[in-house]
Amino acid sequence: MTEFINQIGVVGNSLVIIVSITCLYYGADWLVNGGSAVSSRFGVPPFVVGFGTSLPEFVVSFVANIFGDSPTIAIGNIIGSNITNVGLILGLSALILPIAIPFSNILKQLIFLFLMGSLLFAFSLDGLVNRFEGAVLIILLIGYVIYLYRHPEQAETEDTAEKTDINLIGSITLIIIGIVILSGGAWLFVESGKWFAVKLGVSELVIGLTIMAVGTSLPELATSVVAAMKRRGDISIGNIVGSNIFNILFIMGGVSLFKPLSVLETKIVDGTQVTYFPYYQYLSMVLFGLVLIPMTIKSKLDRIS
Repeated sequence: MTEFINQIGVVGNSLVIIVSITCLYYGADWLVNGGSAVSSRFGVPPFVVGFGTSLPEFVVSFVANIFGDSPTIAIGNIIGSNITNVGLILGLSALILPIAIPFSNILKQLIFLFLMGSLLFAFSLDGLVNRFEGAVLIILLIGYVIYLYRHPEQAETEDTAEKTDINLIGSITLIIIGIVILSGGAWLFVESGKWFAVKLGVSELVIGLTIMAVGTSLPELATSVVAAMKRRGDISIGNIVGSNIFNILFIMGGVSLFKPLSVLETKIVDGTQVTYFPYYQYLSMVLFGLVLIPMTIKSKLDRIS
């Protein structure tokens, strides 16, 4: 299949990118819908299934690091998705309709997001997020979910799953189909992304920060825009903040737990291979989370913001 990717050229790989993004979107959607139906049957709180909007990022990062041997695509995808969620998706939602921010509900999560982003930055400074650090992130994720369970007012989300009467077998089938489509789409996405990196002469980190970040953020985009159009801007910001926290804890923690994740980028400068730490990208991710705090204190995110 890799040879096929190399042979189909720009047009072919552009089509592969479109198909793979479609697979990521619908695979995540079916997986979340099936999971929501199962969770409702067994009494699992809906917000636990809300991590489904982060599934495309997780699968793409997992495939890139474990099978694609492209850790910089994985880290670029995670950082880029968090930046995209705030800069593009939340900004677009505010342009549709100014967002009234529930100050008391969201401030604690914003502070937690800033702290988790700073912790990830500290873990990455040695150039590697190892298994122990991944385990720490997963433990923090478990604590976060327990907190949301005990404080449901902090986890107000819109149930975007389709209301269907499918039975348990149908729900499990939907989950399996979603996993297969999501995994296949992620693999194609990574392979074509690597091809474009070579073709355009840019680093895999840049591809992860751009094409992959925007493509894997489609579930958040759909949820936030629909919420804004329904005049539920509070759901938009809750969805974005929650997704960014899951991206750091669930994706970075989960991926590095399976295989240590190198965060160093390599590029050729004057014919010499140079390895460097992506300080700018990390700091941008942390600052994009920090900038929401004064907006939250203002209790409104308007079109100018």
